[in-house]
Amino acid sequence: MSRIRITLFFILVLGTRLFATDLTLEQALQSAKATNITAQNAKITLEKQLNQANSNQYLPSINISAGSSASVSLLEQNSSAQISPTASISFSLSSTDRYTKASNSLLAKTAQTTYNSSILNLEMQVLQAYWSVAAAQLAYEQQQAATEQTRASYESIQAHYEQGLTNSLAVSQAKLAYSQSSLTLGSRKNDYETAKQELQNLVGYEFEETADELWDTQSLKPLADLQDLALGTSSIQLLAYQIEQAELALKKTRASSASPIVAFNASTSLSSTLSTTAGACLRDTTQVGVTVSLSLDPYLPNSTAQVTLENLQQDVIIAQNELQQGIRTMKSEVQARYQNLLQIEAELDYLTEYQRVAEATHALTQASYEAGEVAYLTLAESEQQALNARLSILQQRINYTVSLYELAYLLETDINTIINI
Repeated sequence: MSRIRITLFFILVLGTRLFATDLTLEQALQSAKATNITAQNAKITLEKQLNQANSNQYLPSINISAGSSASVSLLEQNSSAQISPTASISFSLSSTDRYTKASNSLLAKTAQTTYNSSILNLEMQVLQAYWSVAAAQLAYEQQQAATEQTRASYESIQAHYEQGLTNSLAVSQAKLAYSQSSLTLGSRKNDYETAKQELQNLVGYEFEETADELWDTQSLKPLADLQDLALGTSSIQLLAYQIEQAELALKKTRASSASPIVAFNASTSLSSTLSTTAGACLRDTTQVGVTVSLSLDPYLPNSTAQVTLENLQQDVIIAQNELQQGIRTMKSEVQARYQNLLQIEAELDYLTEYQRVAEATHALTQASYEAGEVAYLTLAESEQQALNARLSILQQRINYTVSLYELAYLLETDINTIINI
């Protein structure tokens, strides 16, 4: 039995690695939304608020009750029992209820927008984690190549030293360069595994590598067009809903305190008594009422009702100001991200030229070293410069890709919408 358990354990462990596949960004997003606790709670909260928004407050109140009693007299040697069922229906309607539908609609819209905003925040976390893995993975692969190159150089110089073609200083320098590169490789691997684990925690399962490739520089649409897209985002919609909420609160309070209130109520009830001594008795009662009321408090100077109305009017102005400020902030953030993309693009052009020069310099230095014209340390420096140029371009391409996605997510759209195709 123990052998079977051990075998099953190894099958599970090996099977996890065997079936682990490369992960695309879209797969990561879908899995995170399906398994993340925050996303699940956001969805439950949305369903609760939508249920509340769909509640019908105009339904009548219906009550049904029944009671029974029994009595026994030992001296008179008689007994009696009775059953009293009762049913009642009541209904009331007020002029202040005319805002109920608008209030429920606003609640539903706010709930949906808040949910969308929560999902976008989760997607941004996944996006950043995904490209952190991609960056760490590419840096690790670059360092692997660099370490292999320093190892080959060290072995070549060691062979030259044994043939008497170089000195011990060059061997020592090559060995030191290989050791330093190996230490850096270990650090890069640790960074990669840490970033990978963070992403796995978000998506809920293991994977081998990230599959999406980095974006090349793109032709962005005009800044003004992208700023117009920002007006339809969740954050701006929520600010607009706050204005609606403030205006609705003012209307409801004004209707209930500063305007005549017409209330209609009706009720009917049916009750009966079934008794073993008195027989059956059936009674019904119907009531209808109309009430008109007007509060004078809002018209009294400095009354609580008047101050409340004034404060609600100020709330509307505050909400309008917050919307305008939110639009300015959003447009400013879009502009900052837009300019950041243009800056990264300019830096990539510069780094591409720098890499070309660094690679050419390294080739010349390699030839000079083989001709015995320069020391190994000079060759190692030129190799490091070429490697740094490649790593800088890689890092900037990652920065560009992440910034492109962040701008698209900020505008709550896809990348193809913000670039000229």
